[in-house]
Amino acid sequence: MNNVYTVQCIECNYIFGDFEDEFGKCPECGVQQPASGSWASKELEQIEILTASGKVSEAVDLAMELLYKSVDVEYGDWPFAHNLTNMIRELCEKENLTSQISQLDALWKLIEANQMGGDRERTVAYEKWRNSQ
Repeated sequence: MNNVYTVQCIECNYIFGDFEDEFGKCPECGVQQPASGSWASKELEQIEILTASGKVSEAVDLAMELLYKSVDVEYGDWPFAHNLTNMIRELCEKENLTSQISQLDALWKLIEANQMGGDRERTVAYEKWRNSQ
């Protein structure tokens, strides 16, 4: 069984098609959809504060929590996920945080497997791995 990923309106659950702007106005109800990543503005500020104060490992941990939320099957925010991934990778490489970069790489391998036709077994494996982290 393949998972179907859709983007839905926050108000009326209208399903956006492949070419719709899910961050624009819903053509069904007219509600403005939130900008990618806008739901995590407080956490992003905290990440900046932690990074500026030299607590990069803690900043990466918080960014990883956001990344898990941004790739959630139901509430995913893929543009934000890609931005977070780039930020996490840069911080990890700059500070030589090898275990956290390994965690990021493992997460993306699971995500890619799911996107390439992940079945229920892969989804369960992903959730089990995610809960162990």
